[in-house]
Amino acid sequence: MPLSFFWGEEDFLIEKEIDEIKNKVLGENISELNFKVSDNPDFSEFVYLLRSQPMMFGDVVIQIKADKYFLDGKKAKLDDKQIEELIDAIDLISDKVHIILTCQIPRGERKKPDSRKKLYKAVQKKGTIKEFQAFKAYEEYKILPVLKNMVKAANLKAPDIALETLIRTVGPYLRDLNSALDKISLFIYPETFFNKETVENLYPSSQNIFQLLDLILASNYSKTMFEISKMLQKLHYLEILAFLQSGFSKLLLTKVLSETKSSYEIATITKQNEYAVKMSLNKIKNIESDNILSHIKSYSYTIALDLHGKQFSSEEFSSKIEDIALNKNSNINFIIGGTLGLSDKLLKQSSELICFSKMTFPHQLIRIFLLE
Repeated sequence: MPLSFFWGEEDFLIEKEIDEIKNKVLGENISELNFKVSDNPDFSEFVYLLRSQPMMFGDVVIQIKADKYFLDGKKAKLDDKQIEELIDAIDLISDKVHIILTCQIPRGERKKPDSRKKLYKAVQKKGTIKEFQAFKAYEEYKILPVLKNMVKAANLKAPDIALETLIRTVGPYLRDLNSALDKISLFIYPETFFNKETVENLYPSSQNIFQLLDLILASNYSKTMFEISKMLQKLHYLEILAFLQSGFSKLLLTKVLSETKSSYEIATITKQNEYAVKMSLNKIKNIESDNILSHIKSYSYTIALDLHGKQFSSEEFSSKIEDIALNKNSNINFIIGGTLGLSDKLLKQSSELICFSKMTFPHQLIRIFLLE
């Protein structure tokens, strides 16, 4: 089928299903030319993607995150003509173009696509629709066979009692369980077998290890060294270093990708939960903002550049600066946010918010604007 619609809470299984289609259709020849991802495109782009034509050398796979077209509360406002245009585009999807529509349902919100809508029925008629429900904590019997396949895919071996212990320790979310298997693989290397004792020995310690990331990022080195000294009584120092290396590598990759990718795309590339990506990005933004705040004098007048700030003409802005310098404070700070923006804490502590443009500019260019 050239059209698939995957929706539900268990994003890990949705990604696995997408990977299977990619491997089946594209094999190892996956590139930016034959595989594309679009995050909730506007109407015109949505139609354009559905009408995509195959490439001369083979099939194309296009993944479209389409929450706003199928979920209540996130709906795109479409009139009857636009809906019919989308349905026509769905009917004419090329056999060589494989469209994958996805709707990630936030856990616990109990939302679902409305199967009565014309767009849903058009997708159902043309392709396949699959729901991926999240497992409940008490559904261990359902999770166990899935986890066994994950263990096999990770080239690991373990008895059922070890996997049951892992489920009870980590929880029912498959992405968390997959991350746990990565940690276990690193912990027992070069061995491939783990048992119940492995899980019990690893997790109480590993929870403390991952607290080290926050301590280091916050530059709380004395507390970090104190925690490490306690861990060294139970763990080898190489185990601690391995966990820290893995955690910082993923955090750094997330930060680099954030300059060009959405949180959904980052989650797909780094194999993380999208919520975890958003939390990491927010953590980075707060650290950057706290660092800026540490260099600002309490008596200065601080102006933060923010998209929600007030816009001025050149003349108004000049008069504004002159008025502040003469009547309020001659010590003026301008804060230029990074790609992630500025934290709420920093914005609240700023004296004023201004906006140069709704467009995004490089730091160097904004500095020139300010100097001018």
